[in-house]
Amino acid sequence: MKRASLMSSVLSIMVLCVYATFDLAAEEPYIVPWAKIEIDGKPDADLEGKTVKFDISLICIAGSIQDPAYYAYLCYDAENIYFACKVTDDSVNCPDDVTRDFKDSDYMRFYICVGEDFKDRQTLNGTTDWAIIFAPQNPDGEWKPMVRECPYNGPGQGALEDDDITPNRASGPVEEGWYVEAAIPFSLFEITHEDLAGKTFGVYFIGGDTDESGVRGGEVRLPADGAGSYWESPAFWQKAQLGVFAVELTGKKTTKWGSIKHKTD
Repeated sequence: MKRASLMSSVLSIMVLCVYATFDLAAEEPYIVPWAKIEIDGKPDADLEGKTVKFDISLICIAGSIQDPAYYAYLCYDAENIYFACKVTDDSVNCPDDVTRDFKDSDYMRFYICVGEDFKDRQTLNGTTDWAIIFAPQNPDGEWKPMVRECPYNGPGQGALEDDDITPNRASGPVEEGWYVEAAIPFSLFEITHEDLAGKTFGVYFIGGDTDESGVRGGEVRLPADGAGSYWESPAFWQKAQLGVFAVELTGKKTTKWGSIKHKTD
């Protein structure tokens, strides 16, 4: 009886694993809409209506952050992928501009892999992936966002930072926190938006909080199943696709915001 019970338990676990694997494989990608963000350090009034929103507040992975509320937003047009983030934080501090990823400043990391093989790798390889870190202020407390591409355990993209990543970036205060936005040109990734059309690419986000102590107090990340080190493993990254833009149909005009929003005239 014990042997039969054991075999039954093993079979049940195997079935659950098959279902879990199937669910992960069937995971729907995030759709990045065709739209544009005005880069002025202030959230567009319709920011959530024209972007895909990512909630990064759900998993605290290091230290502690009281009542975290971290959100990132993406959309794109012919030239750029637009990144924005909004963070609840009662003490904005960015004293660290020395470490490779502004570790002891407030920050948001935006990871993107424009290759479709990202789920097959355990570490960044510095060829089709970028880890772009934004801090909302400079060490003087000015709303001039710092930005840097971090190699982590891979070769990275050549120690890119500031205007080499994008000169079109801005930040500012928002109610109960801070906000950063940037237009990141597709040329940075050595592609055009047409090269990415119809493909599945990877995105991921990590936010960090540094209060008046000048030392990071905690981190949060986008919920994801993965393996390896959470800060540099593409296995954690989520699937994304570019949504289609305006198309003309016979007899009527249809504008599609990806596969999640439709407007017909």
